[in-house]
Amino acid sequence: MGYLAYALLTRACARLPFSLQYWLARRFSSVAHRFAAKSREGVRANLRVIRKGADECEVRQLARETFRSFARYLCEFFGAAGWNQAFFDRQVRVEGRENLDAALAQGRGMLFVSGHYSNWELGAFTVGRLGYPILIVAQIHSDPRVNGLFVKARAVHNVEVAPTAHGARAALRALRDNRPVAILGDRPTGGPTVDVTLCGRTTSFPQGPWRMALDTKAPLLPTFMRRECDGSYTLLIGEPIEAPEAGTRDDKMSAMARAFAMRLEDRLREDPTQWAAFYPVWKQTEQTASEVDGRCACPRPAEVRT
Repeated sequence: MGYLAYALLTRACARLPFSLQYWLARRFSSVAHRFAAKSREGVRANLRVIRKGADECEVRQLARETFRSFARYLCEFFGAAGWNQAFFDRQVRVEGRENLDAALAQGRGMLFVSGHYSNWELGAFTVGRLGYPILIVAQIHSDPRVNGLFVKARAVHNVEVAPTAHGARAALRALRDNRPVAILGDRPTGGPTVDVTLCGRTTSFPQGPWRMALDTKAPLLPTFMRRECDGSYTLLIGEPIEAPEAGTRDDKMSAMARAFAMRLEDRLREDPTQWAAFYPVWKQTEQTASEVDGRCACPRPAEVRT
């Protein structure tokens, strides 16, 4: 998609009422679910691990809702530049702000570690709106004009963006200035990884968050955005993940990654449809798409979560 399309989409989402945006998102998500076969099967494979023992009808129902959830996130992301403080006051609740304040009181900055769950960008926007100038490490678009749109949308909410390629240096500077830094910990990006157990199966997380926490001594807070049934959001700021005192560096990184995996698993057990993982997270599953009877004898599913 080119710059003009992104610009028009950003303008439209910033102006259209949410009810219309979400209606359109639902329609587009149905098309994507039908034709994006690889992504659809990746979601289903993950759901079979998260909801072990679920029948195939439930898996397919949840997969459809996962596509809808992500389409809704995209609407909100592209329209974020148009949000004012009244939106945050009305739509977002914060639990655990005391953990953020206690972490910054130590004077070493702090690290939010989250996953591709619900509207993770909204979490950073909320922190920025609370008066904490936050840095996020994110992949940038190859077109500088498109990237400029995304940077501007985030800057409105007191959020600074560091590209992944230079994220470590930018994060270190922010931590030295006693600022919060947000990074994602549930998806490898090509660098070193650490194995964790998630939902009873082994997968890999990036080393970056745990390595940075160990190197800087900055508190590491597991944090997630959760979409509620009424369409509002809750920002859940958890207590710090502590590194064990004994063991090698690798042992400590593994322990911290496992602790984060447990927090992520809590979210997945609660509502797996908010996890934007459109590829097989686990290399092997007990039941692959080819092993499942393609015929589903259940009626067309109703909504799982609005």
